[in-house]
Amino acid sequence: MIEWDIDKFKRMFPNLYREIFSVPTIYDHFEICQNEKEALEIIDYFERKGELSKEEADYLRRNLPKHLFGKRKRGDFARRGLVD
Repeated sequence: MIEWDIDKFKRMFPNLYREIFSVPTIYDHFEICQNEKEALEIIDYFERKGELSKEEADYLRRNLPKHLFGKRKRGDFARRGLVD
């Protein structure tokens, strides 16, 4: 096993670093949704966990980004190389 200094790795491979260490956003989760019900469940979950404020959650409920639904299947590496 090779050990890397994380700062050196980040300087040498900034794009790869972002891909590996980025955290999926709620919008990444919307891409897996097949319908509005699933998206609302995700919003409720993020709000319960404290990752969305009530205002943010209410905004998303009113303005669901339906154009994102169904862009990926669970487990796809299509967007940012992340597994859901």
